[in-house]
Amino acid sequence: MRASSLLQAVLPALLAGRAIASGTTIVSALNTVDSKTEALDSTVKSWSGDILGSFPILTKSASLLLAIHKGKDAAEDSDALTSDEALGIASAVTTLATSVNSTMTTIIAAHEKFEHLLLAPVVLLDLKAQKAASDDMSNAIVAKVPAALQGIAQNLVAPIDASFNLAIDAYSISNGI
Repeated sequence: MRASSLLQAVLPALLAGRAIASGTTIVSALNTVDSKTEALDSTVKSWSGDILGSFPILTKSASLLLAIHKGKDAAEDSDALTSDEALGIASAVTTLATSVNSTMTTIIAAHEKFEHLLLAPVVLLDLKAQKAASDDMSNAIVAKVPAALQGIAQNLVAPIDASFNLAIDAYSISNGI
């Protein structure tokens, strides 16, 4: 009797993390990534091009990468999504795609400043790491979307991939790299 009482008390706690991973959790993760993306965009836009001003950019970039990894984990921990949950996620992905496009455009525009400080290769590495993590997060989310909606989900994340590719291409030509 005691063991079953203990099991009844402990089992819900052990499963709690799994139970809350859902469409809402994924939307929250996407919103966090969006917020970190906008913070990076704002920091790069306001950067004057000095070396000390580059440190907050590196910090924001690292924070964004961490948020993307956490978003992938949230998606992987989620159960399969319902159609309604998938539609809720679509809105968050569309918002994120707009922010990513703006941020990549800003980073491309700042190319000369980064190159002047010999930081363009660092930015390129950051962009590649963020793109890889973003691809992993996108794949984890799409895998949870109902099969009938997966094509739409892939189309929604495609602009994010395209924006990263443009920025990576811009930085890949820095100093012959």
